Amino acid sequence: MKTVLFLMGVLVLPMLGAELKVGDRVSVTLRGVPAEDAAKVSGDYVINERGEVRPPLLEGGVRSVGLTALQLAEKIEGAYRDAGIYQKPRVEVVAAKAEEPGGARISVGGRVRSSGPVPFRGGLTVLQAIDAAGGRDEFGGRNVYLIRKGRQYCLDFKQLAHLNIVVEPDDSLRVDQKGIIDRWKGTPERVGELME
Repeated sequence: MKTVLFLMGVLVLPMLGAELKVGDRVSVTLRGVPAEDAAKVSGDYVINERGEVRPPLLEGGVRSVGLTALQLAEKIEGAYRDAGIYQKPRVEVVAAKAEEPGGARISVGGRVRSSGPVPFRGGLTVLQAIDAAGGRDEFGGRNVYLIRKGRQYCLDFKQLAHLNIVVEPDDSLRVDQKGIIDRWKGTPERVGELME
């Protein structure tokens, strides 16, 4: 039976005592906010080479290296509150060990803050994979290309349904650079193939 702690509006699950390091995966669940916002934020994040996780809607990353799950949960909750995004968010954090070498991965590149392989896990969405690569950088555009089994699909970063598409092992994602007019270049029919 696992122990659950409540502290200052933050729900934290074990591993409480372990200090986080680069490459560790943390599962973040945001509660006490509208369901659509919770869906955007909740998911798995890999601590990037700068020692941060980059939850959506926040301007910068949240420093994570050297913190416990409890401390990281408090920092994320405080970051949303201090930014004036949510008044009383509740953050749940579950920390896992770094991915084992040789595990399934996907490739994330283009206009993201930390290009490279991202550990794969079942249920990983396009948005969660991009967030694991540090999120889009300041030049990241609307078009996200998913390459799967020799086929390329253009997804629209402004469409929640596209961001919630589940990736598969060995998929590649590339965030396109925004142009003067940041228009979606895909077609609904092609994307529909991924949602069937």
